Amino acid sequence: MRTQGRIRSLNSLERRIESAARGEAERQARKVPWLTLLEYRKQYIEWEAFTLWVHAIEEAEHHVPEWLGRKVEGRCPGMQAKESEKLWKCLDTWKQKNVFAKPNREGWMRGVSFFAVRELAYARNWAFWGYCERQWSVRRPAFYPSLDKWKSAADNCPGEILDSSGLRKERKELVKASGRAGRERLEQAVGIYVEIEAFAYWLRPIVDARLPLSGRVLEEFRNRYPSLETCDASNWDQVWACLRQSHFQEARAEGWLDAVVYTAELHPRRMKVIDYWLLYWASHWPKDQPALCPPFEEWRCKAESYIPNGCDPEGASSVSLRG
Repeated sequence: MRTQGRIRSLNSLERRIESAARGEAERQARKVPWLTLLEYRKQYIEWEAFTLWVHAIEEAEHHVPEWLGRKVEGRCPGMQAKESEKLWKCLDTWKQKNVFAKPNREGWMRGVSFFAVRELAYARNWAFWGYCERQWSVRRPAFYPSLDKWKSAADNCPGEILDSSGLRKERKELVKASGRAGRERLEQAVGIYVEIEAFAYWLRPIVDARLPLSGRVLEEFRNRYPSLETCDASNWDQVWACLRQSHFQEARAEGWLDAVVYTAELHPRRMKVIDYWLLYWASHWPKDQPALCPPFEEWRCKAESYIPNGCDPEGASSVSLRG
């Protein structure tokens, strides 16, 4: 019983730490346009893949091959490798000072790194790196894969490699699901998910107030999603469920919808929309004349460019960003 109690306490502590870290990451992310955040997240994952590739080869060889040193020098101008330090560790330091100088200097690096390390591509790269480390420590390959080939192999990481990794079970299943989708289909589906969720939040104040859809709002609703005419427009949860149900048939049938939802919930564009709804639109929409709501595209542009005053709005939390 004592052991079970200690495990529960440890799990509770981990959740509190995770929640606090997420809250700080969200606070920092609010300072920055979502496209900038997205670009830096992609760079973070790309540079981590490069670091893992260097790391795996350096550890397998127990030194830095000359050709690998040249590759790193070509990609990292001005980097000074220390004899007493591993090359991949020097690379880690260099990219923080150079590639990520701006977010570090301006105080929003955690808004990049916290979410980047939770991306499925990041987890897949780490799982594949662990596999390479294990294999190459037993038998060094005659030729190492180029960085591009290594990343391609990681993208197509088979299930048995994921199963042997240290990833948690739920994360393994999500990574497998993203593999079934493929990068292009997953990105397209995530874009659709973020789009229809934004539309649902545009409607939400009217629906929550149980007001009938009318004017421009009703016209946009009918034009965009005519199949939702039979949906109960007086219940927001029902509207959102209908929107999701009318999309993603392929993802649902092939078993990768969970990867879509997970990836969409991390997307900085989505976070901006929900921030705007929660911190501004829910209290500023035209209650007396809901038909005068701005067109959806105009509303979405404002939502996606929204930066709260002070970037630390009262009442904001990670719970709100989960829809």
